[in-house]
Amino acid sequence: MALTKCPECSGQISDKAVICPHCGFPVRDDSVLAKPPKKARKRRPNGSGTVVKLSGKRKNPFQVRANTRIDANGYPAYDVIGCYPDRVSAEIALADYNKSPYDPKDRKKLFCEVFASWYQWKYKVPHTSAGKTSSQNCMIAAYKKCTSLHNMAMWDIRAQDMQDILDQGQLSHATLEHIRNLFRQMYKYAVQFELVAKDYSQYTRITKEEDDTQGVPFTIAELQLLWEHKDLSFVDTILIYCYSGWRINELARMPLDDIDLAAQTFTGGLKNRYSRNRTVPIHSAVYDMVCRRTEGHFKSLIYHDSTGDISEQRYRECFNTALSACGIQTMHTPHDCRHTFNMLMDEAGVDRVTRYKLMGHKGQDINENVYTHKDLSQLREAVESIKTGYEC
Repeated sequence: MALTKCPECSGQISDKAVICPHCGFPVRDDSVLAKPPKKARKRRPNGSGTVVKLSGKRKNPFQVRANTRIDANGYPAYDVIGCYPDRVSAEIALADYNKSPYDPKDRKKLFCEVFASWYQWKYKVPHTSAGKTSSQNCMIAAYKKCTSLHNMAMWDIRAQDMQDILDQGQLSHATLEHIRNLFRQMYKYAVQFELVAKDYSQYTRITKEEDDTQGVPFTIAELQLLWEHKDLSFVDTILIYCYSGWRINELARMPLDDIDLAAQTFTGGLKNRYSRNRTVPIHSAVYDMVCRRTEGHFKSLIYHDSTGDISEQRYRECFNTALSACGIQTMHTPHDCRHTFNMLMDEAGVDRVTRYKLMGHKGQDINENVYTHKDLSQLREAVESIKTGYEC
């Protein structure tokens, strides 16, 4: 038995003694030395889930379980909300879950799965179906540019993952706008159906400079050459673009049902709310060309060679070949036709608001965007004011 000294009388006493047998001095306090009883953890209400510490060495050993039930074989089954590094984190996660219960399977849905369900919800058809509108084609094209996200869980995607795609320098500004529009629409859907907790798409932005203002319009002399060779293959498409002002895929992917030959109008548009669903009268100088290109069973007004459908890449090659055949040496792109249309209207004295309406551009103030209205007859008058003296 170990001995010690009493602090009062210095007599030897047992180290386990409570009171000194010599002087009666209390050498220790039982209330201090006594080990406090282990406090029992408060039991959760039935059906509110549980936190279980898994065996073995794990990075996240505390597992949160909910919706415990008995399966068809008589064994307990449950939904795993997640695994966490400590009990406190797990308890917080369980409390958050009980505030607003959700289906844990939704948290595992991949970006590609959410895209498929969003597309079906928005357009009422599967994304693999045929006969797509221009809007549907834009969404499909934007989705194909997001391959790095396809196999990521929507719940795990963050703003930087989407921003990395929007920062790709090889994509055009218009394509980036379609991609960001896809992100915004998918997140709006995902938040509505509780597939994500937060809309991270709102923190993304397009850093690339707007490239829609760049372009080299056709000169008057070059337009004259186009009219002189209007019967050459694909020259008619160049003139249609120059006298309508559509972006290349706004017209090339426009459903033929949206080209009203009786009313002599195109209706369509992409990119933004100022461009979409706008009506542009068909200029009388190119009306017969439009009629001829709508004959047959082709998917596009532009993307065919009178014998079969062609790709956009193939069309661009035919576009360049047509320019060379006309003797035009300056390098032009289909987008230059859009700038040509704007130039021709400006030279014809068409006012700015009307040009904005026909081009699908945003006005400079609320008066131009909201309060200024132009009917079809006014738009037709503006289009027909473009000089047609280049015809032969």
